[in-house]
Amino acid sequence: MPRVRTTKSLAKRIDLQYFTRRDTFRRWRLWLSVAVPVVALGWLAYASVSRDQNIYTRGPLSPAHAVLTTNCALCHIRTADYQASVPDKACLACHDGPLHNAQQTFTPTCSSCHVEHTGKVRLAEVSDSACTQCHSSLKTTNGAPTINAHISSFDKRHPEFAALRAEQSDPGTIKLNHYKHLLPTTRGPNGLPVQMVCGDCHRPTNIDGVWPYSVAVIQPASQQPMPVAATDTQQRKRRSIEAGAGAYMASIKYVNQCAACHPLQFDSLIAEPAPHDKPEVVHAFIVKKYTEYIDAHPEVRRTPVLAIDDGMPLGLTLSVLRPTGPIVQMLANSPVDWVQQRTAEAERLLWNKNCKLCHLSTDHPGPGLPQSVKAIIPSRWFPRAEFDHQAHVMLTCVACHVTIPNSQKTSDTNLPGIALCRQCHKTAGASRQAAEGRCFECHSYHDWRKEQRVNGIMNISQP
Repeated sequence: MPRVRTTKSLAKRIDLQYFTRRDTFRRWRLWLSVAVPVVALGWLAYASVSRDQNIYTRGPLSPAHAVLTTNCALCHIRTADYQASVPDKACLACHDGPLHNAQQTFTPTCSSCHVEHTGKVRLAEVSDSACTQCHSSLKTTNGAPTINAHISSFDKRHPEFAALRAEQSDPGTIKLNHYKHLLPTTRGPNGLPVQMVCGDCHRPTNIDGVWPYSVAVIQPASQQPMPVAATDTQQRKRRSIEAGAGAYMASIKYVNQCAACHPLQFDSLIAEPAPHDKPEVVHAFIVKKYTEYIDAHPEVRRTPVLAIDDGMPLGLTLSVLRPTGPIVQMLANSPVDWVQQRTAEAERLLWNKNCKLCHLSTDHPGPGLPQSVKAIIPSRWFPRAEFDHQAHVMLTCVACHVTIPNSQKTSDTNLPGIALCRQCHKTAGASRQAAEGRCFECHSYHDWRKEQRVNGIMNISQP
């Protein structure tokens, strides 16, 4: 006969006094339930007395803020509720973050982009999402963005560089043929062939050293080599990376890069070349030199004023070279007349041959000195981005500027396009075994050139 098992019969087997007997597990549970709160309260009491606030942090501060580790209240300002957040006014007390753009419709909080307590990182290395939250679908207060409104990543959704869009040409007004300068048959200062390289003329700012083609055989004081600092447009927008010597290329100056091969020699009678200056300065220099010469050699007034040799047949007089006038040999009536005639010949050579080799010039209607078009050579091509030549020093110049060896026109931009940069730079950076390609690498939210001085608010004991 099968045994019948009921709830009542099973309940009789349970010891209802089990909780009165001592048990190891229950004993430890009791002690732990008492000890843990006591230890926690003791820890908090110790931290309060010792003013050690590290127990509240999520992680170490970045090197820029490491000195503030022991005083959380300097940044975490408590409001009416229990939470102590980091408002923008806490950041602005020490950092005057200049406005990003006058037409921006949304301004993120400082702490949403510059995330602290994540270890030894540069706070300027913000995530792409901090930038693309606006730039992936950009809107402005006036409804008309002046830049591409849909940029989400450097790898895939980033426009071509502005300097290369729509076949933009170089706005420079100096005539330069890179191809001819790089030929091995190029004549150097002594007339012998030289093989020029890019570094002979292009050098990062603030790097000292002799320019190989800056010294002519005889130079006036105005043609001595000169130091060239960064221009206003070459000042970096950001300060997270020092704008060291390798940031941008020094501006091209005649006295540094050109004087040795292109001296402004205007007459074999005068040893010194003309200064590289405005036409009126050049004119005064020539008159002065000829006046000094005629005073020292008065006998030259009794010889015909021959044309200065500029490659034309020798022995032609000043009159022969003019479109009208008799072919006669002209004698100067006085020293002043000789200076005027010789000056006219010298300036004809300079304006029509030496100067026009590089400069565009315009002639005055009627008498007067010609006016050279102001020299324009862009010193910075990407005004909305940062670039550092020193970081790319392992590359040859033509690795990026691939069109330079065959460039024969000043209008050629000769700049690398975004496709070439993408060969090395990837959004995922080192995780893709590539150079960093996040937004912060080239762009900055704040234009630190507009930073205002901030008066300190702390004393030495506060941190």
